[in-house]
Amino acid sequence: MNVLVLPVLLPLLGGSVLLVVRRSAARRGVATAFATATLLASLAVALPTFRGQVLVAQMASWAAPFGISLVADGLSGMLLLGSNVLALLTVVFAGSSLQHAPVRGGSALLNRARDAFGAQALLQFLFMGVNMSFLTGDLFNLFVAFEVMLVASYGLLLLGGELPQLREGLRYVVINLVASSLFVAAAGMVYGLIGSLNMADIAERVAAHGADVRITLLAALLALVFATKAAVFPLGFWLPNSYPVPPAAVSAYFAAVLTKVGVYALIRTFTLMFAGQGALVAVLLALAGVTMLAGALGSVARRRWRHAMAFANVASIGYLVAGAFAGTRAGMAAALYYLLNSVIVIFVLFLVAALAERIAGRSYRRHGHLGAYPWLGAGFFVGALALTGLPPTSGFVGKFALLQALLAAGGPLHAGVAVAAVVTGLLLLYAVMRIWREFFWGEADAVHRVAIPRGMSAVTAAAVVLLLALALFAGPIYRLSERVAGQLDGNAAYRAAVLVPDAPPREGAH
Repeated sequence: MNVLVLPVLLPLLGGSVLLVVRRSAARRGVATAFATATLLASLAVALPTFRGQVLVAQMASWAAPFGISLVADGLSGMLLLGSNVLALLTVVFAGSSLQHAPVRGGSALLNRARDAFGAQALLQFLFMGVNMSFLTGDLFNLFVAFEVMLVASYGLLLLGGELPQLREGLRYVVINLVASSLFVAAAGMVYGLIGSLNMADIAERVAAHGADVRITLLAALLALVFATKAAVFPLGFWLPNSYPVPPAAVSAYFAAVLTKVGVYALIRTFTLMFAGQGALVAVLLALAGVTMLAGALGSVARRRWRHAMAFANVASIGYLVAGAFAGTRAGMAAALYYLLNSVIVIFVLFLVAALAERIAGRSYRRHGHLGAYPWLGAGFFVGALALTGLPPTSGFVGKFALLQALLAAGGPLHAGVAVAAVVTGLLLLYAVMRIWREFFWGEADAVHRVAIPRGMSAVTAAAVVLLLALALFAGPIYRLSERVAGQLDGNAAYRAAVLVPDAPPREGAH
């Protein structure tokens, strides 16, 4: 089970090494090597979990709940593998993009300065925090993982010191510091009331505790923290302006993965630690419907590439939360499949946006680029179809299954969220059609032709291929999502794997 440590230790070691590597080419090679090794370690963790195993590593042989537990079940495996595939692509894209101007009319000097002053190292530390979030089995170390992830994201968001970075970075830092303060306070109150921070042990003790308004209040406080991290309406006002300002590769990874860590924490909270909180689940389901609509309307209103894509990401978060909190196993299965779709499609669209900004600037109101860049148009077309949920894309599979689950659950709230999902899909379709009309359509005579670095083009193409593969292999991937949803229904295997009955504490434990 020591393999569970590798997705955390490898990026930690990689970031430490990169801090002392001076040559740019050497940094790119070292970062790619460590990202590849972390991906292989994540694959070694994920494959057994896909077969139904729950992997547990008790640090220093301290039995749970007295020590630190690393745990991987199917949910952890899916997210760990998906995030590290994108981590490798992000490292390669960053290595190429940081050698060139970020947007048309920009200076390559600033990007090279970002590369020289630790962008690749900070990415590795970011990957470490993300991986630790998916693997930790206790609430306090989830807080630690969030802080590692957030400190690295602060550096990446502010590295370069441009005015939009400083303005939006301040808002991002303040919001996350407030959320982190609430998180550590909530963890302390959980320990004070329940007497444990181990997630599996919390689940056992909450079940034995019975109905208690204090437990509901603790669950609500954690929901507030994680909903802020996930950018659920109205707590996600910070996201649409913050995520477009860092370098392109960083922006793509932020949008694709970081908010999904918040969704993961919400799922863990209400399927494992605080199951049975029906009123809070209903509130989250209602907010999911509003989040969808807010994200879609924002995407329609914005005229800049990455700002429009950031709002589309907010809409996709609404779909995820709606499926996860539909209250049925079918809803959870749809959410897990759509989670993979959302991670990849948002990554694809942000990469396409980065290339488009390099060609024509931040606004997409530039006509005629389809003739000059047909491959870029093809990539956007595939991503746009998957985002809106049109057949035969993976987005259609996920959204159709989600609508089925919501309607099958019955009740006016579920029906209302289903209507919101349909309306959101239509609004997103309008948004991407307008981008197509205003950027790709038209005569190409006046188009300013720009050479696109091969590394950036190759990574974008690879991400599009991943999105197509998700649709091509929708059957087996959806069956995997159903198996993982079954594991999350009660989490019996998770609790049994972590908690050894009557395990004595080590000598000296209190």
